[in-house]
Amino acid sequence: MPSPRGSTRRPAKAVAPKATPAYVSPALEVLETLEIENALTNLEARLDSIEIDLARATGSREDDARRIAGEMAVMKARVEDALTAFAATADQIRQTVTGIEKRLSDLVVGEELDASVADVREELEARIDAMTEEMSSLQKALAHKPRVITLPDAEPKARSKA
Repeated sequence: MPSPRGSTRRPAKAVAPKATPAYVSPALEVLETLEIENALTNLEARLDSIEIDLARATGSREDDARRIAGEMAVMKARVEDALTAFAATADQIRQTVTGIEKRLSDLVVGEELDASVADVREELEARIDAMTEEMSSLQKALAHKPRVITLPDAEPKARSKA
């Protein structure tokens, strides 16, 4: 029986010599035609089922990709917020060091203590500069190289949906 929708998958009927001898009776010819039509209908149904499964899997993958992209955007925003907070904290530390240095220099009069204050200042400046360089390299790395994070739980879930 032909598909009720009509199929475009069937090739044009070509006249080819039959490998088996033709049926002798008209009833057997009808049975042969019905067998062929039944087989074609079954194949069409299987193809339709496969097409539906492929569409479902494609939709699931697209949903997963959108969800992961959203999660990545949230994670990037959080990292940027953390880096911004880190920069603000580093600036506060610089201001605190400057204030402490000023107080120490006001309290201490003498060349020996001025030298020790200068040593402490150099050490603190070196540490702050190192932290600033690390922070700027992290910001550059985030801006230029988006990282792909694979979620090991996402793949089995995607497969179970299909």
